[in-house]
Amino acid sequence: MLTALRARRRPLLGIAGAVIVLAALAGCSTSVSHPVDDYKGEPKGVVPPASSAGGAAYAVWLKSGAQFAIVLYGSSTCPPTVATVETIASNQLKATPAPIADGVCTRDYAPHTTVFTTPRSVTTTSDVTIKLPDSTLTLPGIRG
Repeated sequence: MLTALRARRRPLLGIAGAVIVLAALAGCSTSVSHPVDDYKGEPKGVVPPASSAGGAAYAVWLKSGAQFAIVLYGSSTCPPTVATVETIASNQLKATPAPIADGVCTRDYAPHTTVFTTPRSVTTTSDVTIKLPDSTLTLPGIRG
């Protein structure tokens, strides 16, 4: 009788163990977001930070933190854009630039905005860093 009870418990322990492992892996996983909008110029109604003078990239919250924008500077005919943003932690994102189109590009230096929906796992109340291949941007926490 005792052997029969142990045999019945083993599948339950195996299932419980698998659920725990999957939950742990889900907590470590990252999510990838794709742009919801992309356009020439800077975000409408946003005052660029002083640090963007001279064409430095920057990031800003939009729609009270429901979205954020990454503004990159480059050719207006072959604009730099962001292909994806990966959530690394609640206050850390990794942005992957899209490949620049082949062809003839103008030598001007214009802003281009890529907009993303803020992932649910990202906090908006403290600073969030966005790591690009050649720089790190900061989204300042939304206060109040």
